[in-house]
Amino acid sequence: MYIIRYADVEDAKVLGEIHSRSWKIAYKDIVPDSILDKISAENRCKCFEKALSEKFETDVLIYLDNKAVGLMAFGKCRDEDQDNTCGEIWGIYLLPEYWNRGIGAYLINWGLKELKNKNYKKVTLWVLEENLNARKFYEKMGFKHDGTIKEIVLGKKLNEYRYEKSIT
Repeated sequence: MYIIRYADVEDAKVLGEIHSRSWKIAYKDIVPDSILDKISAENRCKCFEKALSEKFETDVLIYLDNKAVGLMAFGKCRDEDQDNTCGEIWGIYLLPEYWNRGIGAYLINWGLKELKNKNYKKVTLWVLEENLNARKFYEKMGFKHDGTIKEIVLGKKLNEYRYEKSIT
């Protein structure tokens, strides 16, 4: 059984650990090692401390057997071409040893219900073009690429695809 709860500043350390460990595995062979090598639980912890203390984002933790195994950040969509009826999943990360167990699906469904309860009508998320595992997962969860692509630079040029899902 899973327990999901909203995170606060005191959770920054565990959030940083989950985020950094997940990033290093999920983005291996997509993001250059020179960038991944700089990702650490300590520097991610500082980012979460800042975001949570300034109430910049909403983060939740998911627990399995009293162990935090994943996180999700979500809120109002940050894209300028979307209105106030659009929410966004800013990120969902699980410890790699907990991948492919249904935890991500449980967490994302929980997040979609929370966003719907906040009166959002649709939800977007961004995913790296080369992250085929994540794209398959989001498609299985009912998200579809809306045709929007943006280029980002993480040690090299990468494309991000925007996916969306109606939650009315």
